[in-house]
Formats: sequence, C-alpha cells, structure tokens
Amino acid sequence: MTIVEGQIEPLKKLKETLRKSGITRFSSIGDINRFLENYDTEKKELPNQIEKDFDSVTEEKQSSLANQKTNFEQLIFDTRNDIKREIEELHSKIETLINKRKKSFFSKPFLSLKITSLTRERNYLEIDFDLVLKKRISKKKIPINELENEINHRIKNREQLISETYNNSLKELTHTKEVVEDLYTLIAGAIGENSVVKTLEQLSDDYYLINDYSLEFDPPIYNRKENDRIFSIQIDHLLISQSGVFLIETKNWSKESVKNFDLRSPVKQVLRTSFALFVLLNSDSKHTNLRLERHHWGAKKIPIRNIIAMSNEKPKADFKHVKVVSTHELVGYIQYFENVFSKQETKKIFEYLKKPS
Repeated sequence: MTIVEGQIEPLKKLKETLRKSGITRFSSIGDINRFLENYDTEKKELPNQIEKDFDSVTEEKQSSLANQKTNFEQLIFDTRNDIKREIEELHSKIETLINKRKKSFFSKPFLSLKITSLTRERNYLEIDFDLVLKKRISKKKIPINELENEINHRIKNREQLISETYNNSLKELTHTKEVVEDLYTLIAGAIGENSVVKTLEQLSDDYYLINDYSLEFDPPIYNRKENDRIFSIQIDHLLISQSGVFLIETKNWSKESVKNFDLRSPVKQVLRTSFALFVLLNSDSKHTNLRLERHHWGAKKIPIRNIIAMSNEKPKADFKHVKVVSTHELVGYIQYFENVFSKQETKKIFEYLKKPS
C-alpha cells in the first residue's frame, strides 16, 4: 500500500469550519454524505427517538439509584459494626488502665485522667450511637438524594422535558444541515480529493503520496517565459514513484462547471506549479539541494508529470503538458511509465520533498 504523508486540504478546512460551528458528529466525508441522505428520515424519527432515549436514561438512573441504595445499606451496616468495635476497644483499654492504676501509685493521677477521657469517649459513642452513625454516613447520602430528586423531576415533568429536548435537537439538526449545505464547495472538493487518495492508496509501498503539498520560495523562482515570479506553490497531491514525480490536481466539477468560462483554468495552475517543482528538483541553482546517484552518462533528470484528476465530469479536449484523466483512469496512466529510479532514490526524492533544504 502507498506510503501516505499529510491530510487533504479541503478535509482539514471542512473539519475546522464544522468545529467552529459547534458540529462534531462527523468524522469522515462518508458521515456527511449519509447525514444528507438520511436527513429527512432522521428528522421524522426524531420525536420517537428522543422519547425512547429519555425513558432509557431514566431507567438507567433508576437502576443506578437502586445499586447506590444497596451499597448505602451495606455502608450503614459496616459503619455500625465499626462503631461497636470502637466501643469494645475503648472498653478494653479502660479495663487495662484500671488494672494498671491499682498496681502503680506514682502513675495513678495520669492513668485516672486517661481513664476519664476514654470513658467519656466510650459513653459518647454508646449514648449518641445513632447521631455518630448519621454524621459518618451523611455525606454518602447526598448523591443518592440528588439522584432521587433528579429521577422524580424527570418522571413528574416527563412531557415538558421531552418537548424541550426535541426543540433543541431539531434546532441543532437544522443548523447542521444549513452549515453543511453552505459548505458544498468544500465538501465537493473533499469528496473529489478523498476519492483520488483512496485510489492512489491501492498502489504498492514503492509509491509515496504527499497530500496538500505547499512550499514557499525566498527568493522567488523566476519563470522567464511567463515573466512570473513564483513565491509559493500549493498542489493537492504529489506522488513520488520510480518513474518520476506526478503532480496531481483534483477537481470534482459538474458538466456545467467544466464548460464555465468564468472558472479559473486548472491547467494554468498546474503548469505554474510544475515549473517551480521542476526547478526545485532539477536545477543546479541555490534552490536545489537534492543529489541522486549519478548515471555514467551524467546527472539524472527527475521528470514531472502533470495530471488533473476529475472525479466527476472531465473535458473531452486534450491539453499540452497536462494529462486530464478520470479517477478510475488514474492508476493505469501512472503505471504506464517505466521506472528510471531505484527504490532508494525514490525514497530520497520523497524525503527531500517533505523537507527541502
């Protein structure tokens, strides 16, 4: 399986936007798709589900209360025995001290004080037994009382509480749908890129995939032909293989979008990034610090192959220097090229692109 580095950019933006909107129920694009598909059903079943969940929680709390009361009764029993044991121990100490006092003349005053103190403590435990017991277990009774009050409140106000929960849940459900629908562009991009990633992951571990690749240049790379100074690049995916580097831009466009003249050409974007990447990997300028094994004919060129992967519709025309393929054509096109690098060189290119120096 392909070695993958990084997360796709639209998915990162999508998760961050959802988080800021207080929505945490989604962990994948699949979750969002299922939510949209099942929204009407979820909304329709919401009243019954809330009522069912409410009664289930009440039953759980009643069961918990029963267990706590059982444990509390055991606590009372154990605490009673502890107090009785303390009384017996005090009685034994008093008897021992009385016997010592009979035999010792010089320690008699001290022993008498000690006997008086212990006797007072024993009498307190015996006379105020129930009060002592109550004090020792009172704090343990508080959570039981609170839970019992909560259960009584839920039973007494069941209909009102269910209604309030339903209204809040319905608002949350509606809010989630509105936010998700407003994020259509991000979601479509994430779906497209995710499908490409899933496709590329099927390749062997001789391939390296970097998602959401970005890099800044200081000083910028100058493209004399276009009179363009390139300060930074960003590309959806870079696939490093033994046949070279594949620069892949993903689009999830409809047929209308493909025909829309107002949308920016992805071909120009790819070619601009490709030029900078070629300089980075192949130039002898100060931008480059990658050294591969030398061929006896000379230094190897690292080929950059430009791809636009369309996960929905794609134009029928062919374009210079950029191959437009559908997602299911992607792997076949990549595997068409022959290997020109060893596995060690391929890994070296990957490591360099991760952290160019």
